Amino acid sequence: MLVKEPGPGPYVRKTRIGSTLVRYIIPYIFLYLFYLPFRILPYRACLVYGRFLVRLLYPLAKKHRKIAYDNISYAFPEYSEEKKKELVWKSFLHIGDLLAGTLFAPRLSRKWMDKYLVYDAESLAIEQKTIQDGVGVVLISGHFGTWEILVQFMGIRMKGGGIYKKVRNPYVDRLIHKLRSKNGIKLVSTEESSQVTKMLKQGYWVGFGSDQNAGKVGIFVDFFNRKASTYQGPALMAYLTGAKMLLYSVLCGEKGKVMVRVKDLGFVDKSAFSDREAAIRHYTEVWTKALEEEVKLYPEQYFWVHRRWRTKPGDFPGQT
Repeated sequence: MLVKEPGPGPYVRKTRIGSTLVRYIIPYIFLYLFYLPFRILPYRACLVYGRFLVRLLYPLAKKHRKIAYDNISYAFPEYSEEKKKELVWKSFLHIGDLLAGTLFAPRLSRKWMDKYLVYDAESLAIEQKTIQDGVGVVLISGHFGTWEILVQFMGIRMKGGGIYKKVRNPYVDRLIHKLRSKNGIKLVSTEESSQVTKMLKQGYWVGFGSDQNAGKVGIFVDFFNRKASTYQGPALMAYLTGAKMLLYSVLCGEKGKVMVRVKDLGFVDKSAFSDREAAIRHYTEVWTKALEEEVKLYPEQYFWVHRRWRTKPGDFPGQT
């Protein structure tokens, strides 16, 4: 005779339901309600609303204002105190633009791009020639400008792909994945990063937002007067696949315009280096320096509140 094992009692079931509600469902509902106005409002109104929200929250953001101030002080030691504080304020205002662009981005269309995207002649020529060549592209960007708009128009303008890190909350993760892939970009999670090699060899343009702190897996390169632990992924993928490296800056302009700047960083020249490690370090330094030069032109549009330099030389033995 088979004896059925007793299931969890009503108290356990209620506890599990309550835990799921608090951990996942309530945060998802809150996020969705926060996102709702950006699904409804016109683009220009979203920009105004984003800055309005930042102005409300700015007095409460003492910790992040200090992080931004410290980072700016290292990056621009020649600035006066007044200029540093002014840049902190402008960078926070830009977060309002970034917020609006991020949450409006899934609504992008070709009509929107024709109206708002602005290329300089050199950048447009680089992009068009690369598309015509049909090569895979390691598209490098950073926490600079309005980067989520870049994610969306990659799916429309080119054969776009991207890497994303899953969010623990499954409801939020599904929402973010749905929003980011709305315009056709092919997303792979960090757990499936082996797919990136195949995509690049198939002619995809794969986006890398690689200016986060890389911790113990990174290599140290100079970035704004300090050693920063930096991901090797972009240079490594270019080395392994023969893909071209392009640096994209997608910047907020006047009257809602979005300025697109493209720098051609070329292909990895393996013959110029004694080994793979030396080549990867060199090209990591190349794209990091190129990003730094772009940020110097529009410093108010860099995300100074992130802990880019949190890992320091010596934190992890053997890291160079």
